[in-house]
Amino acid sequence: MLPLTLTGIPDATAETEVSSAAAALATGLGITPAQARDRLAAQEAAAGVSSALRTDPTDGFAGQWFDRASGRLAVAVTTSAAADRARAAGAVPHSVARDQAELDRLTAAVAGLAGGGVPGISGWGVDPVANEVVVRHVRGASTAGTRSFLDALAELGPGVQVRDTASAPAPQAGEVRPGDPWWPGGESNCSVGFAATDSNGGKHFVTAGHCTDNADQPAYGDSGGQDRIGTSNVGGTHSVNAREGDMGAVAVTGTDWELSAEVNTWGEEPVTVAGSAEPMVGQAVCHSGNTSKWQCGEVTAVDQTVDYGGVIVEGLATTTACSMGGDSGGAWLAGDLAVGLHSGGQASCSPGGAEDQSILQPVEEAVQKWSLTLYTGDDGLSAAGR
Repeated sequence: MLPLTLTGIPDATAETEVSSAAAALATGLGITPAQARDRLAAQEAAAGVSSALRTDPTDGFAGQWFDRASGRLAVAVTTSAAADRARAAGAVPHSVARDQAELDRLTAAVAGLAGGGVPGISGWGVDPVANEVVVRHVRGASTAGTRSFLDALAELGPGVQVRDTASAPAPQAGEVRPGDPWWPGGESNCSVGFAATDSNGGKHFVTAGHCTDNADQPAYGDSGGQDRIGTSNVGGTHSVNAREGDMGAVAVTGTDWELSAEVNTWGEEPVTVAGSAEPMVGQAVCHSGNTSKWQCGEVTAVDQTVDYGGVIVEGLATTTACSMGGDSGGAWLAGDLAVGLHSGGQASCSPGGAEDQSILQPVEEAVQKWSLTLYTGDDGLSAAGR
């Protein structure tokens, strides 16, 4: 019997004992368990400050991030009043030139110039630390249209910068425990994201939208149409792979399949999902996927637009972790909090290969879209499965 679980990371406790989440993060980042425990505790505290601050773009704020050096929340500000508010909340203010409204204006201008996509342009979005909009250009990929686009970007001023990358990101489709594989029909496998329930108690798991694009498609726990879990994209209304996002839901209806909040860490003790959060720049995160297994890194940007070569997706986050084909849909965690569903990347997980940049879809958007409730350790774990 295979366990049906959905991925997540356990939370770091304030005690001296190292939690399974900290142990798994330590393995993924190559740091000591104590360092991982302290990192998770600092991130949790920063998230609390962020929630309390409730930054308002009209009040002189221009983004925020977790500052690893200080272990505190950093906030970009354009006014002394905003700086005072940040300090009062426990954050570290950083004075910048552009407020959020200006960054939003520049982002919209880039999107308008890009239209339905530009050859060699793999995405764009705000870098809050640099206080600018960054456009990602694949090194060596250039056409007349690309050059015209880059010339137009230069007219937008220094608030828009172009950064070269070695390669373009791609979707990484490939039991139903978080991070374990599942098969959409007869296609190649993807990975399970997080378990969730609906208002009637119905069982589901959320995953990547490019894995669930076919309506009413059988979902299996083994290749070759074996061990049916349920149905993907029920009624054709439970999948998005467009500007809105890269997210989908699978209804779990197979006999004996039960939900679990335990996350597969591929070698470490499993971790149990305690809740969810939005990803934050500078945050240490890990993901569980069928191919690359357990990989960790840091969030480098949020609210990014990514061009997957024909499909442009907005609102994604990028990280320094590696990933591979077959990881799509898998769980991303920060401590014991669910933060995302694996969308794609340009990583090879090999020395000398493509630079590591993995991409996630924020999970809260997915569960909210279909009025689902994330299944957590408080819901009672079940080991039953097929």
